[in-house]
Amino acid sequence: MARRPKAEGEDRREQIIEAALRVFARKGFARATNKDIAREAGITPGLIYYYFADKEALLKAVIESRSPLRLFEELEPTQWDSPPSEFLPALLQQALGIVESEEVFNLIRTMLSELLHDGDVLSLPALFVPRIIGVLQRYLRLQQEKGALRADVSPEEVAQVLLSALMGLVMRRQVLRDASVLRYSHKELVTMVLATVLPQLLPAR
Repeated sequence: MARRPKAEGEDRREQIIEAALRVFARKGFARATNKDIAREAGITPGLIYYYFADKEALLKAVIESRSPLRLFEELEPTQWDSPPSEFLPALLQQALGIVESEEVFNLIRTMLSELLHDGDVLSLPALFVPRIIGVLQRYLRLQQEKGALRADVSPEEVAQVLLSALMGLVMRRQVLRDASVLRYSHKELVTMVLATVLPQLLPAR
């Protein structure tokens, strides 16, 4: 049976995103060109514009599909009902696994370098940080309404602390190469963070 054109288009789009991830990770966003990406994907440069308006739109697509953002924004209905002691370890461990994969962190590293030198790369944190915070905040508020979390804690502040703690650990591991945190597994890192934060959130028994 012949494949539907839509499915072929989706495959081509994924092919371009994968190529862009590799090129951005190697060369950085500023130095990468659509010609570089087309060469990596084995297509003509003009085909990129059929799927993406420009290089900025392509970067946004990479972040949407290859960062932890998809993990946070595609939660199953049952996950929203899971207690914090189950939901948070599972979600945060998966997020760390994505962020610390070689290609994704190479992309982050090159973007950080460009941010330091050029001051702005499409306001990169604004592309994903508020959305991840929003998902965590929504989950925590739902759990608060169910009585699983203390009524006097701020879901937004807790979400900020959780994300900041994990991002700080990732920077220490992947940028500073700090051996004192490199020795921990993702599970151990998440356990350390939650052992500090979670007891302060649970209602007194």
